Amino acid sequence: MASTTSFSTVQLPFPSNGPSSSLSPQRPRLSLQFPPARIRSFKSLKSLRLRQNGDAFRSRRFAGSGKSSSSFVVRCDSSGGRITQQDFTEMAWQAIVSSPEVAKENKHQIIETEHLMKALLEQKNGLARRIFSKAGVDNTRLLEATDKFIQRQPKVISESSGSMLGRDLESLIQRARDYKKEYGDSFVSVEHLVLAFAQDQRFGKQLFKDFQISQKALKSAIESIRGRQQVIDQA
Repeated sequence: MASTTSFSTVQLPFPSNGPSSSLSPQRPRLSLQFPPARIRSFKSLKSLRLRQNGDAFRSRRFAGSGKSSSSFVVRCDSSGGRITQQDFTEMAWQAIVSSPEVAKENKHQIIETEHLMKALLEQKNGLARRIFSKAGVDNTRLLEATDKFIQRQPKVISESSGSMLGRDLESLIQRARDYKKEYGDSFVSVEHLVLAFAQDQRFGKQLFKDFQISQKALKSAIESIRGRQQVIDQA
């Protein structure tokens, strides 16, 4: 039986494993719970803060006035092989948590790699933007290309948009974990996610080809920013 993800009170199945899936049969579980109030647009948000509360991580969004406007809870199974907050740095986790909202705003049922890229690029003064800039890439043009790809994807008219984790995004997160090990880091950071896009058959590989972004240039940019430091905490 396929594993499910909970969206509000509805149980929704993940896409079943197909021949294209490179993951093990044990699939990550991502459970999203939203309050009845309508969540504001991602573009109108001023900040995103994550707070640990047992196994629940509350993401509280603030409108331009600085007053709390809405929140949602991401609940993740802490079992091995699953997506859990404790595996990621704060900034990397913020991007992952924001990806379902990007998908929802664009009426996409499945959360995929393009939604994560948009979330990363919309982090003001974020590490992903710094890496791409250091590699000689125009972040504005990169975001525009990401938006164009997002707009070409099929839309669904239902409350289930942004409710299922895509296979390509799962694979990308697993590759990011591999890069974490390669760098000897304790947590998956933004640079690991950025590097993982280079092998993303759905979106990232072609995007990097279009912008002539090489793995060598990215690693050089990352080394220039972080030096010989290792990621040993989540801050």
